[in-house]
Amino acid sequence: MSRRVFWPVLFAALGGLAIVSSAQASRSRSVIDGMVSDTNLVALGEATVTVLGSSLHVTTGSNGRFRVLAVPAGRYLVTVHRVGYVPVAAAIQVGAADTLRLSFAMRRIVTALDTVIVSAKAMVARMNDFEARRKLGQGTFITADQIEQRHAVVTADLLRAIPSLLVVDSGPKGQWAYSTRTSSCLMQVAVDNVLLPTPTNLRLLLPPGDIMGIEVYSGPATMPLQFKSTNSSCGVILIWTK
Repeated sequence: MSRRVFWPVLFAALGGLAIVSSAQASRSRSVIDGMVSDTNLVALGEATVTVLGSSLHVTTGSNGRFRVLAVPAGRYLVTVHRVGYVPVAAAIQVGAADTLRLSFAMRRIVTALDTVIVSAKAMVARMNDFEARRKLGQGTFITADQIEQRHAVVTADLLRAIPSLLVVDSGPKGQWAYSTRTSSCLMQVAVDNVLLPTPTNLRLLLPPGDIMGIEVYSGPATMPLQFKSTNSSCGVILIWTK
């Protein structure tokens, strides 16, 4: 009788290079190589690089380098976080048998006052359109204050209260958002204007503490034009990060 063995995601640091792999590495078709530095081009170690829309994330080595293996073809948002620095992100398109090389320069947060100023500027830049659409009242909105008040552990918990969608659990690792219009209609998910691969596993989304606002549109009739696509008939969930 054969025995099936499942290996967990492995993390290794070889010569200062952070590497992420998994049991699916043998089927990997694409690689993301990159470098994280400060604005003076000094390498930054211990920065967390996350590929939103997948389970892939790594920590940079002491030389600021990182490598992500087993990346399926598709469109993703890559985010970089490090304590003391303003987070950065980039939208990428990964092809089959592709190798992407990315470079990120992070700006240092000097003092607590600077942190408040940076956060305020980021909120103004990202949330002006959010507030304008909220005043029109054509979708369902969750503000930063509401997110904080609800003390949600995962982002799916925030979405469960929205009447136009249904969160469905599929085992311990899968979680999907369906439109209530039909049981087979999977909603699209976008983070900071970047549409994630459909279907999007909600368990792979960033935590509520990193979210500034959420918009949900049940169909193309109420959806902002810039978010309409050939796959948007089931509606779209827009997530805005801090």
